[in-house]
Amino acid sequence: MDYGVDDLVVVPGCGVGRIEAIEKMAVEDEEVELYRIDLGDGNGRMWVPTHLVGAQGVRPVMSSERAEQTWQVIKDQEAPEKRQNWNRRQRRYNEKLMSNEPLEMAELLGELAAVRAQKELSFGERKIFERVRELLISEIAAALGEPRPKVEERMTATLAA
Repeated sequence: MDYGVDDLVVVPGCGVGRIEAIEKMAVEDEEVELYRIDLGDGNGRMWVPTHLVGAQGVRPVMSSERAEQTWQVIKDQEAPEKRQNWNRRQRRYNEKLMSNEPLEMAELLGELAAVRAQKELSFGERKIFERVRELLISEIAAALGEPRPKVEERMTATLAA
């Protein structure tokens, strides 16, 4: 997929970024075209070769309809009756987190919120919970064109329900 300057894109595990420029760089005697992506909020920049965008998992921001679906997916999740050991849970959590699929991340966030309602999350679970929460907030805000604080409030209310 071709993107232009100022397009918003989602970078797996990093969140929403804005394409600042399309640059050419010499790499091993070959000129490569790169997207320079600003990840905002002091998260830095990254360069992704234009021909590897799909392979790197860079994708457009989800639609506003899909953003609205994420709220329901979060609410619908329940804590599992029997929890796996930490290694298996961590592997599954990281797979969902890095899947780059908003609804899978919403499922993960909802599940962790449901577990949190029953007992305190472990340190690792809290870190994953906060990371997926931040990634979803940034993408939902971009998809709906709403200010981040407004989306954060709605997220807090959704997770408390």
